[in-house]
Order: sequence, then C-alpha cells, then structure tokens
Amino acid sequence: MRKKLHERIEVLHEDQDVIVVEKAAGVLSYPVDERDEDSAIRLIRRFWKIQNRKQEHVYLLHRLDKETSGLIAFAKTTLARNSLSRQFEEHSVVRGYLAVTRGIPAQERGTIQTFLGRDERGKRAVRRKGRSATTLYRVVLVNRKLNRALVRCYLHTGRTHQVRIHMAHLNTPVVGDVVYGVERSGRMALHAEVLGFIHPRTGRPVLIRTSVPQELEHLLGSRSDRVYLQSSALR
Repeated sequence: MRKKLHERIEVLHEDQDVIVVEKAAGVLSYPVDERDEDSAIRLIRRFWKIQNRKQEHVYLLHRLDKETSGLIAFAKTTLARNSLSRQFEEHSVVRGYLAVTRGIPAQERGTIQTFLGRDERGKRAVRRKGRSATTLYRVVLVNRKLNRALVRCYLHTGRTHQVRIHMAHLNTPVVGDVVYGVERSGRMALHAEVLGFIHPRTGRPVLIRTSVPQELEHLLGSRSDRVYLQSSALR
C-alpha cells in the first residue's frame, strides 16, 4: 500500500533560502532516474504543487541513505547553496543521529576516532589509512533482555556510512544494517535526529530536532525492560 505524502516526507522548516524536511525510511534523498518517484526532492515539489505553490529551485547539500530516516536540508537559492555547502565541507553543521544497536556498547559514552577507507573487497571500513572520521556517542537506554541499546551519535566529520561503520567498530552494529551488521530486521534502525546550521541570510543559528520514530521505539521492546541512562544532548 502506497504511503500518503505526509507519511513519506514532512516539511519542518522553510523560508526563502532553505527547506528542511524529515523523510521516512525508504525515501531516496535525490532521484537516481526518472522512475524514482519517492525521492525527497520530488516529494517536496509534490508538496508545493498540492499547496498551489510556485515551483522553486532545490539544491542537494547532503544525503541520507535510503533506509535512514530523519532530517535533510536543501538550499533554494544560490546564497544558501554556497553558504551551507561550505558549512558541510567545514564540518560545522550539527548532525545528530539515533541508532538502535544489536548489542550494548561497553562504555556509556565515548569518542570514536578512526580512518575510513575501503578494504580488499572494496567495502567501506575502518582502515589504517583513509579519511579521518570522528563520532561522539552516548548510550541513552538499554534493553538487556533484547541485548539492544538506543545510542545518540554526533558527527564531527561527515563520512559516508560513518555512524554505521563506527557502531559496527564497537561490535554493536545498527539493527537492520545488512552491510555492516549480521541481521535483517525490517528497516535499518538509524534516524537523523538533529540538524543545526548558521542561516545563510540572517547569520542566526537554526537547530531542528525530531522525536524517536515509532519503528525504532518498537525495536527497543517493552518499556518495563528498558534502563534509561543519561540522555542529554552531546556537545
């Protein structure tokens, strides 16, 4: 059954320069070919059409994996594209993720600093040489019966699959990650929870936060079996 527009994408912030949406798992960030109807950019255009709005430019700034839900920002003007592209390149954009992991990290919080490259099979992995990658993480809650944890991660760099590789590096891969994990369990349990940047026109900070998706809540089991830990945001 085809999901309704608001179930696939929700506009959380829009002004003359920037639009930030929350996309559902299964939605592409950008269309690969003409058949990709469920891409964030095309759904934004459909949203404008339903509202009888003028179609505007939409510039891709960053991507989320198809099976990752959460926040993604697009520029609508050249000013925003140049400013935000620079902020992403400088890693000054605040990017926070929630992950449900298979296994519970040994430490409640920590910093993962590695190099990411490709292994002998061409798969992205932690390597001795490559591009530096830093992730701060904190365990929010655990369910020891299910051997799962809810982990909040903040990126100090923005490498491809960084959270997924770093969680697997701790021997606690993201639930449903068939590339870096070992099990298939419905959707991949990764959600882009926080996005923050300096507005290209006003110079003021913009910070947007979403809640834990219901699909991730279900993977954490009964509330009576959960142990809640420190859940304040990492900074």
